[in-house]
Amino acid sequence: MKTRMLLLLLVCTTFVHAQTVDEALQTTVRQFYAASTQEERLARSNRLSLIANKWNAEWFTHYYSAYAKTLLGVYEQDQTKKISYFEEAEKNLETARATAKGANDEVYALAAMIASMKIGIYPDQWQKYGDQFATNIKKAKDLRKENPRLYYLEGMSKFYTPEAYGGGKKSALPYFQKAAEYFALESDADIRKPSWGKKQNEEMIKKCEE
Repeated sequence: MKTRMLLLLLVCTTFVHAQTVDEALQTTVRQFYAASTQEERLARSNRLSLIANKWNAEWFTHYYSAYAKTLLGVYEQDQTKKISYFEEAEKNLETARATAKGANDEVYALAAMIASMKIGIYPDQWQKYGDQFATNIKKAKDLRKENPRLYYLEGMSKFYTPEAYGGGKKSALPYFQKAAEYFALESDADIRKPSWGKKQNEEMIKKCEE
């Protein structure tokens, strides 16, 4: 209980002192990435929800809230909670989609990621979510084919697909390598422009080359 109160105090203190949406997001996203426990990630995710509520006219605040909840779902071991986090993420992403001025490749990329996570939850519905994954990847590429997260996600999909079905390390590596080329051209200086995935992509290249 004491730990939770301290985390809540930290969240509230950060929120009060943040002067702009950029400062609020930069601080909280950094803290989310640095979190080492699910409890810490949840506290940061709640903070991102507060930011999205305060700056609700900005698509990227809802996007980061969706991204945080997606990762909560990835780390969560309880199946019921995992599903709930992904459902919350999809709701936030829909708000991001509605708030964005025009179609947004990052929104489609995150939608593809959520679809890929659902394949693991509902293996008997792999075709449904596999189609959702492919559709969102295509829509994102039609908008900006240089988005490195698209190739990283495709690489992850290939990596976890059995070799008998065209997957495995050998099939995944070219996607991770392509992602690396585009990650090298990307900057993380502007928090309004999502830049996640570079470190994870580098780790996957090493796994594929082992």
